[in-house]
Amino acid sequence: MNRTMKKITALLASGALIAAMAACSAPSGGNEAPELISGGKQAAATTAEGKEAAASSSDPFSFTYKGVSLSAGMETESAVKALGEGYVYNKIDDCAIEGGKTETYDYKDFVIFSSNRDGTPKIFSIEIRGASVDLGGVKIGSTLDDVKKALGAPTSEELWGYLYQKDGRLTQFLAPDGKTISSVLYKTEQ
Repeated sequence: MNRTMKKITALLASGALIAAMAACSAPSGGNEAPELISGGKQAAATTAEGKEAAASSSDPFSFTYKGVSLSAGMETESAVKALGEGYVYNKIDDCAIEGGKTETYDYKDFVIFSSNRDGTPKIFSIEIRGASVDLGGVKIGSTLDDVKKALGAPTSEELWGYLYQKDGRLTQFLAPDGKTISSVLYKTEQ
């Protein structure tokens, strides 16, 4: 497959994932100011397991919400318990596992996607949308150049934005217009 076809395929796959996530999530209402979500360059935070953790100066694979450090791959129960109330819960069919289900926890500023693919419910994806995301100077609405300045060179530059990948974790900074970040996806390789 040539490079152009790979890019088109990646763009279509990303678009399909975003459409599926949007279709499965309930609308969040209210006119409240967005809660600050931070990641990347941050002070020490409490993880969902109750341990104190300090993120590295350029960790694009986790973020902190209300003092709880979150990333794809962590156990769902401890994350949701630490975050507390304030989400809309849905359970949908998981086409990756016969008879499996994906659970979604739709918070005001992001959605957690969880599945029991290996015996323990774990977060396989988190989509941040429209929130005040702070990754050491990068926010939704920032440019892709801002991402590169704050986090260094991405693993790959795609038509839809930047991909950072390490140790089975992925973070996608989505910029459909090729310039401005509209959402951020934290995922595990599946």
